[in-house]
Amino acid sequence: MISCHYPFDHRFVTKSKRIDPESTFAKKIQLEWEILEKHLPCSIFVRAYQERFDLMRVSIAGLEGTPYCHGLFFFDIFFPSDYPARSPEIFYQSYDLNSNHRDGRVVSPSLPNFNQWYKQTSRKWNPKQSDILQVLVSIQQHVLNGKPYAKESLLPTFSGGHLKKSNKEVFMLNCAAMIYTLKFPPRHFKDLVEGHFRERAHSILLICKAQMNINNDKALTQLFFKLLKAFEENGAYCRHHYDIALQEEESSGHPQETSQSNGFTLKFINKLKNLL
Repeated sequence: MISCHYPFDHRFVTKSKRIDPESTFAKKIQLEWEILEKHLPCSIFVRAYQERFDLMRVSIAGLEGTPYCHGLFFFDIFFPSDYPARSPEIFYQSYDLNSNHRDGRVVSPSLPNFNQWYKQTSRKWNPKQSDILQVLVSIQQHVLNGKPYAKESLLPTFSGGHLKKSNKEVFMLNCAAMIYTLKFPPRHFKDLVEGHFRERAHSILLICKAQMNINNDKALTQLFFKLLKAFEENGAYCRHHYDIALQEEESSGHPQETSQSNGFTLKFINKLKNLL
C-alpha cells in the first residue's frame, strides 16, 4: 500500500509538498492509512507515498452486476493541509478512446468540488466522522453502479458530459478501457492491472459472449476478439473461448443452414488468423 516514491504524473503533484513525518497533518494521514489497511474492501486498491503524505492514488474495481464489472477505475487524491477540516480533492483518470489521448476530470457531476458531490448524493462531508475509506466505498457503490445514465452517475465520461447510453454500451466502453489500461497502466499499478485482468479474463469474456448471443452485435464481437487477444498477451489462457464459440455455432445449425454456418466458421477462422 505504501510506496517510497510518488508518481511524477500524479494530477496534484504540483500542489504537493514534503511534509514533516512528525507533524500533526502527517499523523492524521497515517491514521487514515491504518483504517484503510484494516477495512479496505478487496476490490479497492490504494497506493500512498512516504515522500508525499498528501498524495494518494487509488484503483476501484467495478462490482459484478453493473456495466462497470471487472473494470479498473483510477483516481488521484490530494489531502489539503487542513484535512480533515476540508475534504480531499479527487481527480478521475478517464480515457479518450477515440484519440488515445489521456484525459481526466474531478469526481463531481459538473463542478470540481468534492463537497458539492457529497451534497448531491446526500453524503455531506463531516470532519469529525468522514474519512477517505467512506469516500472510496461511496464512489464504488453510488457512482460505479448499475445506473450509468442517471444524473448522479459520473463514469465513464470519454466524450465529456454525462453518459446517456444503455448498460451494454457502457459495458463496451468499460471493455475498451480495459484494453487501454493493459497497454498503459498507471504508474505503480502495472502489476495490479496485469494480475487483475489475468484473473478475471475468463469472466469478462463470458459476459461478452452472453451479450453477443443476445444481440448478435458485430461491434461487440469485434471487441470480444480484441479483448481475447489482449488477455492472451497478458498471460491468461483464453484459447478455449475460440473453440467454444465455434462449437456452439456449428451445433446450433440445421442441415439447411450448413452453408451459413460454414460461412460463419470461415469468417471466425479468418479473424483468428488475423489476431494470431
